[in-house]
Amino acid sequence: MVDIVKAMGWNYVSTVASEGSYGEKGVDAFMQISRESGGICIAQSLKIPHDHKPSDFDKIIHLLLDTRYARAVILFASDEDIRGILNASKRADQVGHFMWIGSDSWGAKNSPIHQLEDAAVGAITILPKRATINGTSLTFCSAV
Repeated sequence: MVDIVKAMGWNYVSTVASEGSYGEKGVDAFMQISRESGGICIAQSLKIPHDHKPSDFDKIIHLLLDTRYARAVILFASDEDIRGILNASKRADQVGHFMWIGSDSWGAKNSPIHQLEDAAVGAITILPKRATINGTSLTFCSAV
């Protein structure tokens, strides 16, 4: 994801994570790698609470809008939380404002954006490259 941000020429981004191991560790790893590689500033790092309500997503969108030059948003979130963020961007009439970079929890899935396709247009998502070794049931994964 750091490589994507750098390739796009973005140097000021925000992060949003689902509360819990996946989201928080994903953002921590992104922040660590971005520090090591240099050239990327994290405008803000926001967390979606476990026991969220629609107003929590609205608040996150408004906080993201507060840093107007950080339009790229790195998402380490569950399907449900991605849907919540996209819905909140629609409620705030901000479809197209943010450039979403979704982790592998979004990847090739349709469920996070089902009936929210307009809010997700232009998003970049990642999916680990997988290769199966013939004659075995093992699958090895590497980041793309």
